[in-house]
Amino acid sequence: MTHAIIISEKGYSKEILGQLTETSDICPHETMLIVAAHDRYQRSVSRVYYADGTIVDTLQSTNRLMEQLENATGYQRRDQVEAYYCLLPTELRGQMRSWVMQNHAFIPVTSYKSGPTTWINARHIVDVQTRGMRTSVLLRDGSVVQIGKHKDKFIKQLVATKVVSLWMTQYTFGHGDRFDKMLLSCVRWPKQVTQHVDRLRLIEWIVILKLESLLRCSLDVITKKMIRGVIAYLMKRIEENK
Repeated sequence: MTHAIIISEKGYSKEILGQLTETSDICPHETMLIVAAHDRYQRSVSRVYYADGTIVDTLQSTNRLMEQLENATGYQRRDQVEAYYCLLPTELRGQMRSWVMQNHAFIPVTSYKSGPTTWINARHIVDVQTRGMRTSVLLRDGSVVQIGKHKDKFIKQLVATKVVSLWMTQYTFGHGDRFDKMLLSCVRWPKQVTQHVDRLRLIEWIVILKLESLLRCSLDVITKKMIRGVIAYLMKRIEENK
């Protein structure tokens, strides 16, 4: 079954939700789309679309659902975005730093400093079309998500997503390449900027950031010294392989 989902300029679905469950489970293999919406009391709630056609309306906000996913799986978006940011070409940092740091760069298709966020599983995206002040994201099952966002702003957001993280496709570990190629054709990259992420360096940075977070824990002096030694070694490797 296909769906036509319209997202207002403020980031919420235009449909007011009625019967709501307390919460809903989401996972990369089954969830297609998580849409921010309002209920009749103007509370921030969610509508979750699953790949098998099931739709669940829940009292939880979209960001709260994502937080629950992180807690359940150990997948921490802040650590990943920090690691990607270390690899971000200097030429792109100025224009992307604000978006990346404010949103922790998890592939939202509506991006706001605070408030509603609609998330799409990138594996289900087949095309992105823009016309005037609206952007349409076409999904594999034929559904269309219409967003009140101008092409330039939407594409800039997707560039940040490409560089930082493709939610659910786990780009770091080898997925998301098809989406990557589709997206790159829409983007005017500076000539001197590489279009490829060095995955080995990325993993090294992720490890470094994890180790640095351990240093903030209550550990004995010897353990902290060992951790600092590993961090120094990895930093040296990164510098040597530039």
